[in-house]
Amino acid sequence: MNLLPVKKKRVYHTIVEQIKSAIEKEEIVHGEKLPSERSLANEFSVSRTSVKEAFSVLESAGVVEIKHGSGVYLRKDTKSGLISKMNTIIRGVTVDIVELMELRLAIERDAAYYAAIRGLEKDVQAIYDALCDLENAVLKGDVAAKEDLTFHMAIAKAAGNSVFEKVMYMLSDQVLEGLKESRSNTLKQPYNSKAIVEEHRNIYAAIKKGDAQMAQECMTIHLQNVKERYL
Repeated sequence: MNLLPVKKKRVYHTIVEQIKSAIEKEEIVHGEKLPSERSLANEFSVSRTSVKEAFSVLESAGVVEIKHGSGVYLRKDTKSGLISKMNTIIRGVTVDIVELMELRLAIERDAAYYAAIRGLEKDVQAIYDALCDLENAVLKGDVAAKEDLTFHMAIAKAAGNSVFEKVMYMLSDQVLEGLKESRSNTLKQPYNSKAIVEEHRNIYAAIKKGDAQMAQECMTIHLQNVKERYL
């Protein structure tokens, strides 16, 4: 059997999840002071060290502000913004989604450019197959993050540059989590599904046509739109 190791959940993750739940229920609102380390440690039956670790991680993620001598305060942000940052912690994504999108833009617009020039027939077919899977998943109402990633990975492969493919592979876990997060957020608006599919179709059409400039432009537009829809 090809078994994968089971990841042990850190105690601070559980604390973060509890605080997230309190924010969702609006038991804690932005700008409000959180209970003390001692109080939370007693409430969750954990050590104060674990609470301190949770506070430290939340501060690094921009969720709370630690004011020494005063306490820990929830930052003034939208409810959805705070929850998004906390989901990033819980899911183990180590980079900010906006920063990840900026990196993807730098890599993938040129990958699309070269895919249009160098893509073999089998490579273009793989992009098309991924597009079909993406469209079918979206029609079913799925988040379709895996299908989306497969589409972009196929383009990186079609670029005929092993570094593009290797970099995308190294980023794949973070890109997948980022896609889940951003698509869960953007698909709350029905018209976004149609826009997302149309943008992918445009990228594919330009690559199939062999129009490198258009492929680069379509990829740029798509990734910039993803960033704007997420924000």
